[in-house]
Amino acid sequence: MKKTNIYIVLFVMFLGLSLTAQETKKVIHQAMEQEISRNLKNLHLEGMKDPFYIGLNTVDINIFSLQSSLGGLVRLNESPNRIVCNNLVLVGDYTSNNLNYSDPKASSYFMRTFGMLPLDNSVQEIQRRLWTYLDRAYKLSAEIYESKQSALKSKTQDEDIVGLPDFIAGEKVLIENPEISLKFDNQKLTQYSNDISAAFKSYKSLSGSWARMNGYKANVYYSNSEGSKASYPMSFLRLVIQAESQAASGEIFELYQIYHALNEADLPTKEQVIQDAKTLAETLLALKDAPVFDDVYNGPVLFEDQAASEAVRKTMFYAKNENLSAMRKPVTGNTGMNPAMQNRVYADERIDKKVSAEGLSVVAKPLMKSFNGVPLVGAYPIDMDGTVPPEATILIENGILKNLLSGRSPTSKVRQPNGHVRLPFTTLNPMVVPGVIEVDYKDAVSREELKKKLLEMAKEEGLDYALIVREMTPNMSELKKVYKVDVKTGEEKLIRSAAFKGLTLNDLRKISGAGSHKIVLNTTAGEDIQHKSDFVNGCPATFITPDAFLFKDIEITKVSKPNMAKLPIVKNPLEM
Repeated sequence: MKKTNIYIVLFVMFLGLSLTAQETKKVIHQAMEQEISRNLKNLHLEGMKDPFYIGLNTVDINIFSLQSSLGGLVRLNESPNRIVCNNLVLVGDYTSNNLNYSDPKASSYFMRTFGMLPLDNSVQEIQRRLWTYLDRAYKLSAEIYESKQSALKSKTQDEDIVGLPDFIAGEKVLIENPEISLKFDNQKLTQYSNDISAAFKSYKSLSGSWARMNGYKANVYYSNSEGSKASYPMSFLRLVIQAESQAASGEIFELYQIYHALNEADLPTKEQVIQDAKTLAETLLALKDAPVFDDVYNGPVLFEDQAASEAVRKTMFYAKNENLSAMRKPVTGNTGMNPAMQNRVYADERIDKKVSAEGLSVVAKPLMKSFNGVPLVGAYPIDMDGTVPPEATILIENGILKNLLSGRSPTSKVRQPNGHVRLPFTTLNPMVVPGVIEVDYKDAVSREELKKKLLEMAKEEGLDYALIVREMTPNMSELKKVYKVDVKTGEEKLIRSAAFKGLTLNDLRKISGAGSHKIVLNTTAGEDIQHKSDFVNGCPATFITPDAFLFKDIEITKVSKPNMAKLPIVKNPLEM
């Protein structure tokens, strides 16, 4: 085929995609806007408050997963869906409505109002589905509102939130970013994954090895009753290379390396990942024969590479701990508040106070799309409540907490939204989640200088060794790559079976230094479950951080692994 003909074919394909995308956008926005208008005017129950605000997000999404092992395909799945989510129907008014209330109905609101829409662009069927979902959402919202008002009659609110509106009125926003094709290049990705998994073939003592890929491509359409309207693409692709082995004691070891990208084009080269797979396998085999860490260590710890960026996520944005996200104190129903929540410290109580070592600054930059040529998966143009985030929101400045990530429900100290309400597709519960976070340290030095300082601090405390951590799991306490460093010689030795209790916001005060080189960790945030899983958990997030952090006092202990599996009776077939 001549080049001219190829260009014509490509142009026609692109034109067809553009026309289809334009038709989809037109149909979905037409259906959402008509149903928002109809229902806002007509939803009414005798004795109940009427709705004053409706917001809808419709997402065309194609979910993808693939697994390869030893050069062969294990499974491949694609699942196209069209969902309507974050269906926010508010009754009452901006000052007092059904938000910021805690009881079983309120907690399950978004799961109970989520729904599926037809993949075909049938305006009538889409409208009919939206009609049923909005009816359900209104009835539930009205019930929650009445329960909340009843609770307010018998309970007092904290003084710092009395008079605060439940929901901030938003400005009219119009955003229209080009849609993307939702198709994955299955043939290319399968070959890519198979070739990477084949790199483990020469390591015959491994008990398991895989290359896994999962992710999604989506086009999001948003409308609300304030007149805001948006359409924009979302895409995310995760590659995990993983290997397992077993020590003579029966202890199972695994290492995995994770890559996050926007799409196929942004994945690392196959040659790079194959080399990483070989390095991972060799480190795993070395780990199997490494000495077990059998001590309780209290002293300075240097976090480098992935562990340095992960330390940022764990200290500031770990969902289970106090973090840099604004959280409104809810009115509680008759069931009362979870005892674990009653004594919770809310981060906005720390605003204008010192929360970290002097010199540390943290800025949210959710509109930033790349850093030093690296595409950032956490970037987005508008949040799920129709707020366009500012280019920069200073969270910490020279160790002082200045602001928090927030949505449209104000807290005592955070009165204005900064557009961080996002939706993890595994739970469909909107939450305040970071997008792109950049961290700076005023007196950053080279990693060599940090290692020297690490050994000096350990020596001052009378320790024979110090610890360097270069990899840790995103959600659990086990440390994967830990090195014991001799205080006298600086010699590093790989050790295994080390763990710690994790890091919290208070540990930011323990930072004694940071690396002068910046690195990018594309990952997810908002849900703390296994990042190596076969589905994407949390929301895409990016952390731009120094390549090392030195903490002056961290406790490291031995991993407790009772009930270890016995070795297989029959020899590994690859070793025959």
